[in-house]
Amino acid sequence: MVIHFTKLSATGNDFILVDNREVIFLGNEVRLFRRLCERRTGIGADGILLIENNPSRDFTMRYFNADGCESEMCGNGARATAYFAFRSGMAEATMSFEVSHEPYEAVVRDRTVRLHMRKPHGLRLQPGVLEDAGMTEGGVVNTGVPHYVLFVDEVDRVPVLELGRKYRHHPRFAPAGTNVNFVQLTGPSQFKLRTFERGVEDETLACGTGTVASAVILHLKRQVPFPFSVSTRGGALRVQGDPSFENLELEGEVQEVFSGQFTLEDGDLTR
Repeated sequence: MVIHFTKLSATGNDFILVDNREVIFLGNEVRLFRRLCERRTGIGADGILLIENNPSRDFTMRYFNADGCESEMCGNGARATAYFAFRSGMAEATMSFEVSHEPYEAVVRDRTVRLHMRKPHGLRLQPGVLEDAGMTEGGVVNTGVPHYVLFVDEVDRVPVLELGRKYRHHPRFAPAGTNVNFVQLTGPSQFKLRTFERGVEDETLACGTGTVASAVILHLKRQVPFPFSVSTRGGALRVQGDPSFENLELEGEVQEVFSGQFTLEDGDLTR
């Protein structure tokens, strides 16, 4: 069976998107998804996006990290999916869709996609986890997936892989673990961000839910006002919001990198 896909990049977060409305994949094809995401031997991506039918909204999005396992949410993945849905005629420029049984709305304008986020939860401003000097603990918050935020003076000098792995697997975040964000405030409502993502188990060029989590923590911990301009290694993102966090929006560019196809091998759909 030949499977068509589209490779998309949302501010450096890259994804393999498959139209799964005919239910080719059930979502337990861990080995296949992991192989497709391999950088040197596969297509290469931070994760897999599946678009599926939804009876009451434009579509359902499912997201699978590079380790092949399904995750609750991916902010930049949702923006990439919205862009694809609009460009392929599945949805209008203003659309609603579902991720992990939660409703989301997005607006596409040219290559820019603005995503309305869910209200964050699981907030802890003093988790008491930090064990390393040279950083200040921001806090913990769930913006679709859990995030641990740390404030630093020079984010480009932070050993993200070493510290990211350490805190991603910290016993206080067991058993699910957490994403780890390193934030440098660079100006009024401006910050630079680097993120270690669980499931990818590496630093990614950007992280949508991590961007929103960092903005929320900066607002609460350091009284920095919305909106935020955010610099990531993959490009610029913007976060709109208010003190209630009822109207959080993540905005940035999306581009289609290429499209192609791959052939399923024997055992790829083994459940």
